Amino acid sequence: MNWYAELLDDIIATGSGLDSDKIEELRSARDRLAQENGLLPRNPATENVMSEIDEAETLDQVAAVFGRMPREYGFDDATLIILKEGKICLSRRVISSLPAEWWDDYDRLNLAADDPIVAGIISQSHELFLDELVTGQDGAAHRYLKAAETHHIGCNGVIFKVSYPSGLMAAVALNTVKTPDYARRQFRMFREDLHIVAHAVCDALVYFSQVGASNQTPLNPEEIRFLRLVAMSEDPSAALKMHCSFGSPKNLQIQVMRKLGVKSIFQAVLVAARQGLIDTALLHPDEIVPTRPVIKGWDLATQWHEDNLLPELPLDRDKDAS
Repeated sequence: MNWYAELLDDIIATGSGLDSDKIEELRSARDRLAQENGLLPRNPATENVMSEIDEAETLDQVAAVFGRMPREYGFDDATLIILKEGKICLSRRVISSLPAEWWDDYDRLNLAADDPIVAGIISQSHELFLDELVTGQDGAAHRYLKAAETHHIGCNGVIFKVSYPSGLMAAVALNTVKTPDYARRQFRMFREDLHIVAHAVCDALVYFSQVGASNQTPLNPEEIRFLRLVAMSEDPSAALKMHCSFGSPKNLQIQVMRKLGVKSIFQAVLVAARQGLIDTALLHPDEIVPTRPVIKGWDLATQWHEDNLLPELPLDRDKDAS
C-alpha cells in the first residue's frame, strides 16, 4: 500500500483536532491514492478540456474552453492575466469569465492602480488565497471589495502562477462566493488538474496572441525611467521636466517613440508595458478576452446554447476579439 495512504490512515484514526469535514476529505484522498497506486487521478472533465484546447483553432475557442474551467472544478469564475512578458509581447493579456460590466468598472474606477490581488501576485511567489489578499477595509482592499460586491463577484478563491523560462509569467485566479474553506478544499482536490489546464490555456494564448519578440533598439535606463514617469504620473507632462543626462526631455520622448515604432508617448507606454519594460503594466480594455458575452465569430456558441451550457445573450452585445 502507498506510504502516503498509510500516513493518511494514521491521521484519520487519531482525528486529533480535525473536524468531520476535514476527516472526510482525508478519507476521500486516501481512497483515491490507494486505488491509483499513489497517483491522484485527474478530474474526469480534464481530459475533455485538454482535448478541446488542443483542437482549438482560434483564441475565441480557447477562451470558451477556459470559461468552463471554474464550473468543472467547483468555482464561479476564472481569470488568466499576463503579468510579466520579458521579450514576448502579447496582443491580448487577459482571458476572463468575469462579466463585461466588471471590467468596465475596473477600467472606469482605475482599480488597476492599486489592485490588491495583482499587487499580491507580483510580490509573492507561492500559491495565494484571494481572501487573504483582500482582507481589510482600508485603501485598495476596500475599493476592490466594494466594486466586487456591486457585481456579485466572490472574493474567496485561489491564485497560482504559470512561469516560462522566457520570462513570461501568467497568474490564474479562481474565485467563488462560497467560503474560504470551500475554496481551499476544491484547490487541494484539483491542484494538478488546474495547473495542467492553466498551462495549456497559457500556451494557446501565446500561440494565438503572440506578435513576436521585439527587434527594436533596446531602451536605455533613462528612457525607461521617462516612460515610467509618464505611466505613473497624474500629470504626464511633468515627465517632460525631468533632468536628463544627455539632451532634453523632448528629445528623449522622440527617441522613445522612434525606438518603439509608435506615434505618441501614450502608445509608447502601452507597448513598453506589454514588453515588460516598465513596472506599471495597467490593463487596457482592448487586451481583455471575455468568455462571455458571446464573442463575434465564436463558432462554438450555437452548440453551447443548444446544450444549455451558456445563457442566451442579445446579439448587440457581441464583441470582436480580433
